[in-house]
Amino acid sequence: MSYALRQRDPRRHLTGIAFVVLFHLVLAYALLNGLAREVVKVFKDPLDVRLIEEIKPPPPPPPPPPEPVKKILAQPSPVPPPPAYVPPPEVPVQPQPAPTIAVVQAEPPPPAPPAPPAPVAPPEPVAAAIGVTCPNHLGIRSSVPYPPQALRLNKSGEVLVEFVVETSGAITGVRIAKSSDPVFNKVVTDAVGRFQCVGQGRPVRVTVPFQFALDN
Repeated sequence: MSYALRQRDPRRHLTGIAFVVLFHLVLAYALLNGLAREVVKVFKDPLDVRLIEEIKPPPPPPPPPPEPVKKILAQPSPVPPPPAYVPPPEVPVQPQPAPTIAVVQAEPPPPAPPAPPAPVAPPEPVAAAIGVTCPNHLGIRSSVPYPPQALRLNKSGEVLVEFVVETSGAITGVRIAKSSDPVFNKVVTDAVGRFQCVGQGRPVRVTVPFQFALDN
């Protein structure tokens, strides 16, 4: 018989298999009949704990003794020796002369300078007719352009302008004395600047009215 056929023969393993089955049966019987109950009983019993003696910690070491305080004695400051006594020198006393009384005559104060003359105020300008002082006023007043803003708003108005004609004929102090709407003020002051005026020998004040009306 070959080696492979001998290994396949089940009769060679029957003894080992029977032993293993018998061992498992005996173990199962023992567990069912009391071995397991004894093990469980041991785990169910409470633990008996007794305190024999409390362990006390060792006492702490005693603190070190305090260091002695060293006292520092202040050294007394040396006292300087007293200065040597020196007698004062003898000074001969001379007789004082009799006081003399001197009479001082006070000088009169210098005369005050004369006060400066008060400034003479310029003469106030007098009112004058526009036709006498500014001959070209009619042509300029008739050619004053109508303000574009007043045209858009369909506005009419009146402006009274006032200025001063100096002695040389120059125009100064232009101001709007009265105005129905500020939209007309700029063109009026520009027109007054083009006036050609004649001096009247003294400053004169001139008042000129301007009227703005739309033709319907």
